[in-house]
Amino acid sequence: MTGLDQQVGAEDGAGEPPAVAPADGRNARRERNIEHVLDAVMEMFAEDALFPTMEQVAARSGLSLRSLYRYFADPSALVHAAIERHQSRTNEAARLSSIGEGPLAARIDDFAAMRVRLYEEFAPTFRATLANAHRHELVAGVLLDRRQAMRAQFEQQFAPELTGPKPQRHAIVCAGDALTQFDTMHLMASQGASSKQIRAAIVCGLRGLLDGPYQA
Repeated sequence: MTGLDQQVGAEDGAGEPPAVAPADGRNARRERNIEHVLDAVMEMFAEDALFPTMEQVAARSGLSLRSLYRYFADPSALVHAAIERHQSRTNEAARLSSIGEGPLAARIDDFAAMRVRLYEEFAPTFRATLANAHRHELVAGVLLDRRQAMRAQFEQQFAPELTGPKPQRHAIVCAGDALTQFDTMHLMASQGASSKQIRAAIVCGLRGLLDGPYQA
């Protein structure tokens, strides 16, 4: 509320708090049920059960199948909702406090640490997203949006180094983006690399790519 709004309210005698609408128990119960359902889906993702059926989720969440279908029309909507919720909860881990600022070495270290930390939080959901993208259009859209956002963030973080001719900038962005996407970290993890090793590989690659002149 602005100062002007407060002033007008006081002059109109509107300083008393508005009446509080009675709580709607059914809505609250519905929200709790949905949370239980999405928690069940996330548990299945963590167990590498990447294609949860409505029957499996109903059994795990304690809801009847009929109730589950009232909340989600099909497995596509269910998986999409779980992925979207988890993604929104990990957004804070993707933030860089001073994006594009500071010495290159510090920006590389910060970027690599953030991406690995984000992957650690999102890995089971990413595997489920990747597995379901070709089956469900909504999930494919989430995957595309995430990849585009990560590419844009790379360009922001390393904007000072992306000032050369267009072919050079494009080559650097393509290589750096590919190195720091979840897909690459997933590949390294599947080959046995630890989080520390993945971070070191990203730092090494970005230093070689960004620290010095590049000839297209």
